Amino acid sequence: MSVIPLHPVQGPASPAKPKHIFMLQFDIVRGCQLRCLGCPTPMIEPKVYRIPVEDFARCLRNIDVERIAYLRLYREGEPLLHRQLASLVAEIPRQSWKASIVEISTNAQWVDWGQFEEAMRLEVVNRLVVSCDGDGTPEEYERLRPPSKWEKLMEFLERARVLRDRWAPAMQLGTRTIVRTRQDAQRWENLLRPMGWTPEFRKWMALPQAKENLTGRVVVVPRGHCVYAADASEFVHKQWFGEMNQLYVDGDGTVVPCCIHPHAAVLGDLRTQRYSEILRDEPRRRLLAAMDSSRATMSICGECDVGPPGDEGPSYWSTFAYWNPEKPELPEG
Repeated sequence: MSVIPLHPVQGPASPAKPKHIFMLQFDIVRGCQLRCLGCPTPMIEPKVYRIPVEDFARCLRNIDVERIAYLRLYREGEPLLHRQLASLVAEIPRQSWKASIVEISTNAQWVDWGQFEEAMRLEVVNRLVVSCDGDGTPEEYERLRPPSKWEKLMEFLERARVLRDRWAPAMQLGTRTIVRTRQDAQRWENLLRPMGWTPEFRKWMALPQAKENLTGRVVVVPRGHCVYAADASEFVHKQWFGEMNQLYVDGDGTVVPCCIHPHAAVLGDLRTQRYSEILRDEPRRRLLAAMDSSRATMSICGECDVGPPGDEGPSYWSTFAYWNPEKPELPEG
């Protein structure tokens, strides 16, 4: 799920204390055990770090809002590598704010099934998403996501559905699946839907410092700051109580600008600062000023093609579902 693309408006950022966050992505694990070809995480963060439960709880308490639309326990790392998953999930309903959707997104290649089942029993997570790319064959899936094994993916899809049915029947099961052709998508459809999973299809993104650019296009860096760093006042239709605030948190509690790169910049630290303070603090102002004045010279943002609201760019739009059996928009082959 990405931020809804809307047209920009003119005017200064509102100084009011925020009450709502539209998208919160929190990496409970920094790093990942896979080496996916289109992802920068294994190149930049090869070591896994798991946030301590007490730090996670402190960070959540410092998010001083009333409502969160989407809380995703994933940004760049692999959340199921955390060995205290259930304890982390248990902290969420203890907060003063309420989250409408709580999601775990996973590569489904390593699971502590005891921790996973305990987390499911809490009925806090109401959306479980598996990332699986390629043409729907074991060979291509494993090529794109080494050292993944197709058999582990199949085991997870089956066992997770059984645990969902037993402990959290309201939980949605889905996949985010990158495909190139209609046949690829149909192959995944035929596999996933009978197993109880709903696929969401998307295209490749051009991620800065990834091992490979799998988009097939040259990256063109737009001018100005990107939609992920944009102020809530820039979204003209005022969804989510008029506060389309976004918050991206690294595995140690530091706040970063986006979900495109593991560590594009540091804007603050939720272990010691409140969200409202970080949102209006100097590091964020400096980042926006740099992007607006000289983005092309920046080391990471200067390699990214995500643009501002109203001109979000191809990588941003790639994250939206763009194919289903009733509305085919993919080439035949």
